[in-house]
Amino acid sequence: MNTLPDIFTTDCIVINSPVRNKAEAFAAAGDLFESRLGISSRAVIDCLNTREDLSSTALGSGVAIPHGIVTGIQIPIGCLIKLAQAIDFASPDGNKVSILVFLLFPQITTPEHLQILSSLAQHLLDVGIRKTLLSEQCPEKICQLLNLTIDFSKTLPSQESDSSFNQSIASRNQEIQNYLEEWEMLEHHSAHNTH
Repeated sequence: MNTLPDIFTTDCIVINSPVRNKAEAFAAAGDLFESRLGISSRAVIDCLNTREDLSSTALGSGVAIPHGIVTGIQIPIGCLIKLAQAIDFASPDGNKVSILVFLLFPQITTPEHLQILSSLAQHLLDVGIRKTLLSEQCPEKICQLLNLTIDFSKTLPSQESDSSFNQSIASRNQEIQNYLEEWEMLEHHSAHNTH
């Protein structure tokens, strides 16, 4: 199971957000992280855009997991924004997105951080979980559901057995594999910018 503190807390859940496009969604997430956790909104937006420039973080089926690596945090943190109206997000299936799960990771990343992303991506493609997130209006229940999806025992095998991200991803979904493959590129980009 997850060995980290809860990534999602009730004060980082927004329901029926009026944002109208990706830029507004990123700004809303930046403001949320800044007001609740003290992280610079500009830094959040920049790291989300850096990742998004690699390829869309939309999974399909109305869900996206925008994420990035940002300075000033020691553990991964997240927020969820449910939209009042779905927005375009360059999804692989062409569908608009109405559930945005934002994840920020510290600059010193670990295999455990990749497992968080992998676990969330796999669980959010589950029809039952998506329906629950869409219909649920209670932040406490949404937090509980999101934190429970991060189950390391059902995601990646030990990194010791295979150092290749592509071969170690325990997923049948090609979009997730391609999506997680870019994690390594993101890490290299972040490391390059710090030097």
